[in-house]
Amino acid sequence: MFHQNPNQNTRENTDELKTSFVEYDIAMKEVEKSMSLNEDDWTASPDTVAEELQSFINEFGSFTPELFVQIKFHLLRGSGLTKPARDEFCVLSINQGLCPKCELLYTAKKCLLWYRLFKIIKWETVQRTPPCIRLAFAKKSIKTVAIYLTKTNLIIAPFYRAIGSTSCNMMRRWGYCTPNEYCNAMETDNTLEYTSVRERVKQSRRMN
Repeated sequence: MFHQNPNQNTRENTDELKTSFVEYDIAMKEVEKSMSLNEDDWTASPDTVAEELQSFINEFGSFTPELFVQIKFHLLRGSGLTKPARDEFCVLSINQGLCPKCELLYTAKKCLLWYRLFKIIKWETVQRTPPCIRLAFAKKSIKTVAIYLTKTNLIIAPFYRAIGSTSCNMMRRWGYCTPNEYCNAMETDNTLEYTSVRERVKQSRRMN
């Protein structure tokens, strides 16, 4: 059972996340600043690689960076798909709007946009969500939080599709349910009701 203060736990985990992604931020700023492909890793220009990727998608319907370079091996030099080369490729895909066809889109620790969710989702946004969503944020279940926030229009994440739901029943099964007075006043099993109920209860309290 969860005994800690969810708010305190969330703040501590937020600090950990900030520390964890310092290296990512530095690397991405360097990659995006140049918007080019390192000639030590690539044999082709960004335009050529983008054209090859679009052609690959047209032929196969989807891609992953690894599968793409496995088939289009002539685009890489002997060092192969190094971490810097992969990041450059993904930035190119993001800027060309091709990520929706990537099978790894928003896959934890494999997709640059997954990391960007951590920058988009701020504690200031999460703190007024249901306690289960705050706890999911504290436990770094970023997709669960993102589904709720996108469905309530609190964030707009590039290419992100909020598939599934964050029903109360589901959050209970996952061990995230820590109901407060607003949760207990809800009439449905839908976490999206939380905001309206919260306002209704607060309004009723003011009137009394």
